[in-house]
Amino acid sequence: MNIESNPKNPRMRDSVPAPWRWISEVPEIPISSLCSVVTWQYTVQNEAVPGHHGAGDAAEAFLFRPSPGLMLVSCLVFGCCVSSFAHRRQSQDPFQIVVYLALLGGAALTGYAVQANVHLILLGYLPWATCAAMVFSISGHSVYRCLKSDAAKGRGDDEEKARLLG
Repeated sequence: MNIESNPKNPRMRDSVPAPWRWISEVPEIPISSLCSVVTWQYTVQNEAVPGHHGAGDAAEAFLFRPSPGLMLVSCLVFGCCVSSFAHRRQSQDPFQIVVYLALLGGAALTGYAVQANVHLILLGYLPWATCAAMVFSISGHSVYRCLKSDAAKGRGDDEEKARLLG
């Protein structure tokens, strides 16, 4: 493990200012969210009117009427981001797979319940559920670390009092 990826290394912690440290932990989430927008828009557009890409403003058409090439690139980038996130955080978050399975299963069931097309479930609902799973994974781990540090502080005070008294 190199110095840059080891969060317990003091040099790494000092190299990133405290208010911005969280950004280094979540670079995949905004990228994955952007890819989810593209996959959702492409799928909705092709489910409504197959093969129709329409004309309009170039900036609007880029994200909200994506081409098949952009869809392909978006799916590849999305897969790389999710894989990177899961691999990088698997040792820090042992319940990550449970969070992913719960949210992806919930999204699939929601899509099925609203009678969405299977393409929309796979390319619309599931990418957003994956982004939510990444957010919940980081949030849950942060809460766990805070609770763990608070419990350790409480035990430390009790041990110190016991040493002084005994």
